[in-house]
Amino acid sequence: MTERPLSGIRVLDSTSMTAGPWGVQILADLGAEVIKIERPGRQCDVNRRLGVSAHNTSSYFMCMNKDKKSIEFDYSKPGHKETFLKLVEKCDVVTENFKSGSMKRLGLDYETLKKVNPGIVYSAVSGFGQTGPKHELPAVDIVIQATSGFMSVNGDRGSSGMKGGTSLADVYASTCSALAMLAGILYKMETGEGVLVDTSMQSTCMTLVGYELAKYLNTGEITKPNGNAAYEVGFSDTVPVKDGQVMVDASEDDAFAAFMKLLGLEEHLEDERFKDAVSRHDHADSLKELILPAAGAYTMSELAQLCRAAGVPAGEVNTQDRLLRSSYLEDQEMIMVVRDKKFGDCKTLGLPIQFDQFEIPKLRKGAQAGEDTADVLKELLGMSEEEIKELYSYEGAVRV
Repeated sequence: MTERPLSGIRVLDSTSMTAGPWGVQILADLGAEVIKIERPGRQCDVNRRLGVSAHNTSSYFMCMNKDKKSIEFDYSKPGHKETFLKLVEKCDVVTENFKSGSMKRLGLDYETLKKVNPGIVYSAVSGFGQTGPKHELPAVDIVIQATSGFMSVNGDRGSSGMKGGTSLADVYASTCSALAMLAGILYKMETGEGVLVDTSMQSTCMTLVGYELAKYLNTGEITKPNGNAAYEVGFSDTVPVKDGQVMVDASEDDAFAAFMKLLGLEEHLEDERFKDAVSRHDHADSLKELILPAAGAYTMSELAQLCRAAGVPAGEVNTQDRLLRSSYLEDQEMIMVVRDKKFGDCKTLGLPIQFDQFEIPKLRKGAQAGEDTADVLKELLGMSEEEIKELYSYEGAVRV
């Protein structure tokens, strides 16, 4: 096995919550050294207090902060801004997810940092990007789901929209920022020059409804919520069964015929209302009146297996406990253990990609807020213990 591809790349991570740390975690998984900056005390990354939490860390935090070193910085304290700039000199990437304009007000924006390190890749994740009339507006995941148009196409048919069940705007923007940082690193390697990477949560979330926006741009038609049913593709919907629901995609003619036959409803294949995908879409309610009673006689596993055997794409609507009872996560080697010296061991998910030339470690390190401060400042900046103690001599500072 060879080294992971980002071994030797150093990232200075000033992000918190999810829209930022999630993407930086991808770089850490690929071998980058990540130094996470946190503010002191209760001002540290708020994710440390979400989910199953103890000793100022949590399962939620460790999902996206594996193998990151944690150092404490408070830019308002004497010497901290200057020390931050010295660290920038030693890094390849700097990333932040503050409200747009915040780093400029601190005198730590890209234009300032590239004077210190001309090859720095500067990644900024914000609600509406670094420019434009909305660039300084505050934003969180649920607001972006609304303003991007994503919420308007989700929910039950006839509803006015509904948010996604997880922080998808945060996660997707952060994943896009990881892709952008990788592109920035390649650009730096080829040219020796740095680059500003500007990731807008609004723009990235809009791409999740790219099909619907393209339809409106070309036809003027507004897409409305349609429940779990797919749009304009015949029968593709969740089917209630004895112990839950099964998602069935019988949109193609062959799959629809196979599905109707396994339910004992083949006599209805000659019905003009169901002759093709368009007709089935137009008469979806009538079709469901036939399908639901027949499908309701099965369990999730039974119906899903029958569908798969007949070549019909289908899957159980899994809850977390049901999913984890299956062997899929172990088969794909996705379960990792993060070991924190106070919290203990925490199981979480790893990178959902496997490589044949290198391996992502399954045992990872957690970090208490600020626990690596002294080590990082000694190793990278050559600071003495006395200098470090003086830097953190204010009340409430991390013990170094």
